[in-house]
Amino acid sequence: MLEASPWMLRWLVGVTMNRTKIDAMQALIDIRGGMSDSHLMEKYRLTSKGLQSLFEKLLKAGFLKQSDLDDRMPLSEKTVDIALFRCPACGMPQFTSFEECPQCGVIVSKYKDIQEKIYAMPTLMPMPAAMPSAAPKVGRLAAIFRSNLKRTGVYDTKPVKELTELKWKFKTDGWVSASPAITGDGVYFGSLDGNFYKADMEHGFERWRFSVGSSVYSSCAVFDSQVFFGSLDGNFYGLDVSTGKLRLKFSTLGPIYSSPAVSNNCAYFGSLDTHLYALDLNSQGPKWKFRTSGPVYSSPTIGDDMIYFGGLDGILYALDFDGKELWRFKTSGPVTTAAAVTPDLVFFGSGDRCAYACDAHSGKEQWHFRVEDKVTSCPAVAGDVLYFGSADRHVYAVDIRTGLDKWKFETESSVYSSPAVAAGMVYFGSGDRKLYALDLKTGQEVWRFKTGSPIYSSPSIAEGVIYFGSDDGCVYAIT
Repeated sequence: MLEASPWMLRWLVGVTMNRTKIDAMQALIDIRGGMSDSHLMEKYRLTSKGLQSLFEKLLKAGFLKQSDLDDRMPLSEKTVDIALFRCPACGMPQFTSFEECPQCGVIVSKYKDIQEKIYAMPTLMPMPAAMPSAAPKVGRLAAIFRSNLKRTGVYDTKPVKELTELKWKFKTDGWVSASPAITGDGVYFGSLDGNFYKADMEHGFERWRFSVGSSVYSSCAVFDSQVFFGSLDGNFYGLDVSTGKLRLKFSTLGPIYSSPAVSNNCAYFGSLDTHLYALDLNSQGPKWKFRTSGPVYSSPTIGDDMIYFGGLDGILYALDFDGKELWRFKTSGPVTTAAAVTPDLVFFGSGDRCAYACDAHSGKEQWHFRVEDKVTSCPAVAGDVLYFGSADRHVYAVDIRTGLDKWKFETESSVYSSPAVAAGMVYFGSGDRKLYALDLKTGQEVWRFKTGSPIYSSPSIAEGVIYFGSDDGCVYAIT
């Protein structure tokens, strides 16, 4: 490769977007140093087209090789606009706006017109007046995505066997795809409107909000006096649970969809910069980071002596708590959802249309169960049965020992929402705008609740109340 001398780079200085001059020498240093596309765009005030123009000029001048850019993730996967366009029919996130979905082929405008005629918006309930704030009741690991560090999706609370009322509804200005975290002091969640919220658990009024400035897909974890989550701006945040004030901010080189697991005063989470991070909460610096061969959307799962997570490279990884790889299991599709682990087995789904059970210690496959489309939800494990959703519109129940099906339930759209289990009931959302409640043993529908838009948020359950978000911008509390 040619060395970039200052006089040669003068030809490149002046790569513009709206006539803004760029220090091409520094840009070249940043690119070679691994700075992400989103950070480059922010630093040099470029649009995606402007950044692509810069790459092309550096290639033409011989300062970059095509292989240098091939090693980077595609531009559309690394800008803060990632996955902000979702198909209303199949639910698949897309990187750019579209009229015909590249996933399912539906014509979006026609589909929306039809759906608006079919569905009516739910009746709005008046919100109660704001109540005085109570003292925090937050304990260690009081709230986390999928109920616990093993991500089993089982909630130790009384179930909602008979739907009686919409307790409250909290409106944001963007989709709510994250799963709310519940403590005795409040309900915590992020929105694609660029804010992170705390709402009153009992009445649903706003306690505080924190302006992130970028969409929040990551479901949060509450640990001691802080709530932790990631954002598409590439930052990992820790906020004070009482005030919402910023107490921690750690930057990665890619958007963060992953929901953190917090254990031993360390936060574990993935980033689209291809790494899983172990962030020391005392020093607020990385204890270690583990590099994969693809972006990490999935949320880590903490077993008795291992950390499990998947990547877009199609691999489920098992690490020890020092970040050393113990084993890996390769599938034929991306692994984007969290695994669930029991003492001897780890369960997860893949974009190759299979749900897998592997030995938790060795990674040896025990069985796989094939469905008609991608496995799109995290699995739940209750007793001897595994429950998971698919883009084929079904939720499945499979025996964890034999891998044989026990029942399946069909909805009217893709199921990205992960099943939540409580005392003989299983709850999940669907792209058809409904939250379903099924009998855990038979798979028979007990009740359903309709919202204004598709549901990709996974429900959380506490004290006989179900909390979940919807793409209509609302968080619901129903009982």
